Amino acid sequence: MKISKLFKMAFLGISFLLLLAGCGSNSPAVEPTISLTSPTLTLESKPENTVEIIPTIPENRSPTHTPGPTPSLEPAECRTPPDDYALINIDGNWLNQRTLSMLEHAQSLYQGEIEITGYAITQGSFNDNGAASFGTHLGGGAVDLSVMRTHTYTVLYDEIPELLQALRLAGFAAWLREPDEVYPGSAIHIHAIAIGDRDLSEAAQAQLTGDAGYFRGFSGLPPVNGTPTPDRYGGPVICQWMRDAGYRDLRPTPVYDDQDLPKKCLCD
Repeated sequence: MKISKLFKMAFLGISFLLLLAGCGSNSPAVEPTISLTSPTLTLESKPENTVEIIPTIPENRSPTHTPGPTPSLEPAECRTPPDDYALINIDGNWLNQRTLSMLEHAQSLYQGEIEITGYAITQGSFNDNGAASFGTHLGGGAVDLSVMRTHTYTVLYDEIPELLQALRLAGFAAWLREPDEVYPGSAIHIHAIAIGDRDLSEAAQAQLTGDAGYFRGFSGLPPVNGTPTPDRYGGPVICQWMRDAGYRDLRPTPVYDDQDLPKKCLCD
């Protein structure tokens, strides 16, 4: 009995010591290990000498931009004259309705002081004043206009360039005749020929397409020493209705040689 009791007590003591040893252990806990495998990224290399073209959109233009129509070369003020040749008398000066309508259109474009449908008309058409007008007023479409303030001898020089441009846009070959330019003692005035008038005199037609004519870039006056006088107010205004009637720009076109010097002219 004593031996068995001693053995049991010894066993319990050893077990207690082992339990104390286990509780006092400071060994760290082992955490689970997670293994992550990164995906492999494979890049295809470009062949050598390969150029990548990236389309670009011009600045201020959408991808669907469509070019607009080509602008017309004809002045917006161009208007086909009416085909009306009834005669009208204005203060003793005869004009056909076509010429008067063209003057009315020019007046609306000009909008200045000179009344070209009234007092400013100093000579109309179908008028024979001898050699003074070279026969240009013998037929239709011819008209002379004062450039002076009404009831005075004050020349409105500042108004003349605008009025000439309006007359040309309305369909006239129009020039300013300076004092004494037509003949000694001739007054300053505007001389105008209605382009395309069916009743133009031969002399009036020559002022349009003759050697010294409007469509050739000249003044319409007879040449001086064989040389026409240049148009001091620019080249002709050409509308489509004039082209339809057979008129065109007849000014010479220079042809240049290898040294950029005029060689000859392409003239009609």
